[in-house]
Amino acid sequence: MKAKSLIELIENIAPLYLAEEFDTPGLCCGSKSQDVNKVLVCENVSMDVLDEAIDNNCEMIVSHHPAVFGEEIVDQFTQDIVDKAKKNKIILYSAHTNLDSTIGGINDKLCELLKINVLGGYNTCHRLGEFEREGTLKEKSEEIAKLLNDNHIRTVGDLNKTIKTVCVSCGAGARDDELIEEIKNKNVDVVIGGENKISLAIKMKYYNVALIEVGHYNSEIICMDIFYDMLKVSGVEIIKSKKDIDPYNK
Repeated sequence: MKAKSLIELIENIAPLYLAEEFDTPGLCCGSKSQDVNKVLVCENVSMDVLDEAIDNNCEMIVSHHPAVFGEEIVDQFTQDIVDKAKKNKIILYSAHTNLDSTIGGINDKLCELLKINVLGGYNTCHRLGEFEREGTLKEKSEEIAKLLNDNHIRTVGDLNKTIKTVCVSCGAGARDDELIEEIKNKNVDVVIGGENKISLAIKMKYYNVALIEVGHYNSEIICMDIFYDMLKVSGVEIIKSKKDIDPYNK
């Protein structure tokens, strides 16, 4: 199958126009006219993942995070990855914030995993909803840690506070100042997201909006399942990466 047909399968569900302005998803290197028999799906394109694709004779890598993230000046590590992909004729394609925000994308799948009923929120890569079963901040953070296999979850707020309404924003969503300002008056009990920063954590505590900070990797690794479901109808062989691992020590 031509890469173009595989890309169309992805963009029919996660069109590029859904991406945030800062984002650079889509085709990074390679040609849409290239034939593809095997695809490796992953969250991040690392040297290990690229070697995995080479070892498995994959002609295409579909990742969540772009291999080149809009840098005007590409650093040597990134350039080495792109050069190696080109040398081995491997197509690099990504669906990033467009996959976060689309219906059935990462935020929706994350809510499904965490047993949250989605009630709204689609324009800034987040979902508003309610837990199927309410609990304290402590109980919910422990429950989410198990569901995401995340040993480094942190919280902001009263651990005994009852949590029902929630804002979910995968990846680095918990460091979005505009999102916090948007939801502070929407009766949201807790935000679930990653990469919070201390200035925003202080603000959230003042607003009485609790935080469950999850790992960026852990909240988005379900992208591999999403890509697999998108592409399986193509008939090409799809391999879920085993080398795309959380870089942080457990």
